[in-house]
Amino acid sequence: MALPSCYSTDVRHLPGSYLVLETTNRCSVACVHCSVGEADHPHHDRTGFVAVPLVRKLFADLAASRSRFDVFIPFWLGEPLLHPDFSTIYQEALRLAADHGVFERVEVHTNATHLSASRVQLALNQSPIPQTWHLTVDATTPETWRRIKGRANFDEVVANVDHLVREKARLGAIWPRLVFQFIVSDRNAGEAAAFRTRWEGACRAVDLPVSTAAQEVPSGTGAVVFFRQLDAPTPAEQEHQNRIFRDTMQALGVPLPRPDQTPASLHREGQVRSVCGCFWKSPVVGWDGSLTTCTRDNRLQNQLGSIADTSFAELWYGQPASRWRAQVASGDYAGIDACQGCFIPRSSNYSGVTPDEIDRYAQPPGSP
Repeated sequence: MALPSCYSTDVRHLPGSYLVLETTNRCSVACVHCSVGEADHPHHDRTGFVAVPLVRKLFADLAASRSRFDVFIPFWLGEPLLHPDFSTIYQEALRLAADHGVFERVEVHTNATHLSASRVQLALNQSPIPQTWHLTVDATTPETWRRIKGRANFDEVVANVDHLVREKARLGAIWPRLVFQFIVSDRNAGEAAAFRTRWEGACRAVDLPVSTAAQEVPSGTGAVVFFRQLDAPTPAEQEHQNRIFRDTMQALGVPLPRPDQTPASLHREGQVRSVCGCFWKSPVVGWDGSLTTCTRDNRLQNQLGSIADTSFAELWYGQPASRWRAQVASGDYAGIDACQGCFIPRSSNYSGVTPDEIDRYAQPPGSP
């Protein structure tokens, strides 16, 4: 295919980049902090599964355009393991990564409700491509699980995760790296210590190396009990949840790699001003092919088009994306609907981009 003249095959990979593909916007739970749990949210007016031919079209375009991302994430606003062809999508993503270097690793996020025996078999492998599965349980009791997830299937979920842990140990599988995720909030902070004890103990019982971390999953291959702060819709609520997160981690003795999480009213005077890296590093493809710039844009206000009609390369590296990048690089978000009122570019909980990365991304084709 002929590539648009607005980008170079030499500068397209940036550190910290990730491609999100929503395999489905249907979910088996209704988390209180997710749009799935919001009545009448437009992202869920229609629900469905991404079509496998559309995924293959995307993958072929990524290979042809020599695109590269650090991570491929087959997940957005639904439970990925619900997709009837998830195994096909997952295996083809691994082949794309191995054959064309499009992705350095693959990262799955699941609530484990559909972590069946066949999904466990899929997950456990010896591929040359690193893989991480985030098992987002967020609770240690059925009551807290129901309060957060809106469902009464906590015991089944725990049994699914326990089975994955035991099978990984039994088979000696390299992948996936297991991440037991706990999103800390005012609804579950009191169970953080018990969560750590529960899943560290499950790993040690079968001799799997395990550690505990917060904010960022450290490098390595060992299992991680991972605490993450909740993303909130407003600076005031974010500040409240950040305080709970900091206090909880301090009580557990877990260090924070980025102790300043802002907002603190965005440093009160609003002096913190950063360029949001989403426009360079985190394209998001919805289950119907819609392409947008940010995982927070769940109303698709920044939609660039659909990969069902136009190639990913033309949409992501062409207009209006490149025009928006030039604008955002100067801190100007005027007319970019999803960004109006968003405080994330002025907080520490976002994907950063450096001036050098911006310059390299804007270089003409063939530039060194």
